[in-house]
Amino acid sequence: MQLVASLERTTKRGFHSVWHFVSAPDGFYAFGGCHRPLIKRFESIEELRALYRNYLGYGYSPVPTDVQLELNVA
Repeated sequence: MQLVASLERTTKRGFHSVWHFVSAPDGFYAFGGCHRPLIKRFESIEELRALYRNYLGYGYSPVPTDVQLELNVA
């Protein structure tokens, strides 16, 4: 699975919502949200890009690519 992009925004109720857009061998996926995790699957990169553009219109902003996540693996 390869990360294509991530978007984030703060909702009207103050929740932090993050969406990740990825490419996988069996399709293209967007997953995220701020309450329960949601997953959306697409057949083409064009469909994934259309969702990305829609979310930009909803007020989401790109997550900087230089942000690194720390994983605490026991």
